[in-house]
Amino acid sequence: MFRKKTDLRYTDVFVPGGMPTYTYNPRVDRRLEDAIRDSIHDYKLLVITGPTKSGKTVLVNKVFPRTESLWIDGGMIDSENDFWEIIVSELGGYTEEQISNGEDLQCTISGTAKADGSVLLAKVSAEMTGTASSTERTAHLQSRHTSNKTKAIFLLQEMKVPLIIDDFHYISKEIQKHIVRALKAPIMYGVPVICIAIPSRKFDVIDVERELTGRMDSIEMPTWEISELELIAKNGFTSLNLEIDEDIIKYLASESFGSPFLMQDFCRTICKENSIEYKMPKSQHLSLTFESVSSIFPIIADNSGRSMFDKLKRGPTSRTDRKPRTLKNGKVTDIYGVVMDAFKHLKPGTETITYDMLRANIREVIADDLPQRGEISRVLEKIAEISYTDTSSTPVIDWQKEDDVLTVTDPFFAFYLRWSTN
Repeated sequence: MFRKKTDLRYTDVFVPGGMPTYTYNPRVDRRLEDAIRDSIHDYKLLVITGPTKSGKTVLVNKVFPRTESLWIDGGMIDSENDFWEIIVSELGGYTEEQISNGEDLQCTISGTAKADGSVLLAKVSAEMTGTASSTERTAHLQSRHTSNKTKAIFLLQEMKVPLIIDDFHYISKEIQKHIVRALKAPIMYGVPVICIAIPSRKFDVIDVERELTGRMDSIEMPTWEISELELIAKNGFTSLNLEIDEDIIKYLASESFGSPFLMQDFCRTICKENSIEYKMPKSQHLSLTFESVSSIFPIIADNSGRSMFDKLKRGPTSRTDRKPRTLKNGKVTDIYGVVMDAFKHLKPGTETITYDMLRANIREVIADDLPQRGEISRVLEKIAEISYTDTSSTPVIDWQKEDDVLTVTDPFFAFYLRWSTN
C-alpha cells in the first residue's frame, strides 16, 4: 500500500538513543529544564550527572539545541588540543594570520627610452633622453600564530555561545582538569558551560569543584519513576492511534530498570513485532498479554549486554587452570562463572547489593561448597577492574571493597542479567 511521506512512522515516535519528539517527557514537576535554563545567568559551570542513557543529553538538548549551541563529544577528545581545535573550527576562527607592511619606492630614469610592455621600469633598450618616473610598493609579510587554546577562549568570550561537553567522562582525568581550569575565564564572562557525565571514578565532581571553587553547580538526574516511564508509552502509542492496556504499560515500565532508553526500545519492538509501521487511520486497541510482551525482553537483552557478560565471565587471563565448579543446573564452570550466574538472580530495584546478599545468591546457584570470602572478594575486584576500562562509557559493575557493596551501574547490563537466555 502506498504511503505518503507525511505519514507518521513508528520509528519516528519511539527513538531509543535519539531525540524524542512525540515521547519526550520533561518531568515538569522536577523543574529540570528550568534549572538548566537558569544556568545561563549564574556565571557557573553546570555539571549534569546520571546513569548512562538516563536522558541527560536529551534534556540539555531541549534547552540548548545543537543548532544554537556548541556541542562537543567527549569521545572525540584524545588530547587537550583536540578540544580547543574543535571550538576554533566550529566557531569559524583561525590561528594563523599574515600582516602586510609596505614602502613606496620612487625611481627616475633619464634619456630616450623604449620599453617592452606597459611598465616603464622594465627591460630598457635605446638611448636615454628626457625623464620618466614610476612608483612601486614593496611588501613585507609578517606571520602571527595563535594557539588553539587562546583563540578558542577568545571566541567563546566574544560570541557567548553556550558550550556543552557531552560524555565528559570519556576525557582523561588530567585533560578534564586542564579544560576546566582554562574555562574559568569564559564562565566569568557569562559563557554558559555544561558538562554531561556519568557518576563514576572516571569523572569525579569533587575534583572539578576544586578547580572551580564557588563557580560550579551540579544537577544529578533523578531516578525515573514508573509513572514517568509510563508516559513515554502512553504518548507514543497515542500518537500512533493505538490503545494499550494500562497494566501492560505499567509492566513495561517496571522492567525498564529506570531507563527511558529501554522503555523506548520496548515500545519500538512491540510495534515491530505486531507489524505496526505507520500511524493507524483511526483509533485501534492493540491486544497484548504479559506473555507476549515478556517474549521481547530476551531479544532486547541479548543485544544489550552479552559481550560484556561473556568478557566478565571469562575473567582475566590466567596462567593456571581454575578449579572447576558445578552449578545446580548441571553446568560446570569456574569461580567467575559462579559469580556471574549469581548476578543473574538480581531483581529490578536491587542494583546495589551487599556482599552478604551476593553470597546468598551464590549459595542458590552452586552445587559445590561455597567459595571462601577472600576468593569471592578477589573475583569481584577483578570483575570491576575488567568492567572499568578506558573504552567503556561506564563501568557496568562497581565494587567498593571497603564497604562490601557492589553496584550494577548500567541499566542495560542489569536488564541483560535478568532476561538473557545465555
